[in-house]
Amino acid sequence: MSAAATAEIRELIGKADGAAREGDGASARAAFVDAAVCASSNGMWRAAIRCYRRALELDVCDRELVGRIATIAGKSNADWLDYARALDNNPTWPAFGCRNAQIVVGDLGGMITCSGVGVVLEVMMGEGDHVDVHPNGRFGGMSLAMAMLIVRRALWPAPRELSLEPRSIAVTFAAGRRVRLDELGDWQALA
Repeated sequence: MSAAATAEIRELIGKADGAAREGDGASARAAFVDAAVCASSNGMWRAAIRCYRRALELDVCDRELVGRIATIAGKSNADWLDYARALDNNPTWPAFGCRNAQIVVGDLGGMITCSGVGVVLEVMMGEGDHVDVHPNGRFGGMSLAMAMLIVRRALWPAPRELSLEPRSIAVTFAAGRRVRLDELGDWQALA
């Protein structure tokens, strides 16, 4: 990994985050994609996926970005292929972002809401560092990868510096799939 490439990626991410804060989704998406392309061309595959995921946070139904991630992740990571299938199987899902996802807690548990679409996931707090999440009604066909993208933004809107050990939480998704999700958006299967 070259220092120049890392610096360029950070600069592009900063530019993208700035554009997103200003409400310029098109410029933000372009800068995140440029950062991902730079990372890919330098063999920094995890960084490329993270950049594409950040672009995907602007519109979680962006089929092109899901396809790019699936290509990099390869067949060994079926979560992104499942995400693409979920989008194909649910063409009426509205385009929406999750950068401002929020957890709303009520008498019967919690919900994760996203601007423009309302409730997308239901959340039940488990013991310790564990939550159960289930897609809400119209998003019943949601994939694990899409849910983790949204949950990550709801729990950690601003992740800490990369030099620190990322915080994480155990998540049980819908039909019992268990993963450990960290604040950078990465997840690993749990037994």
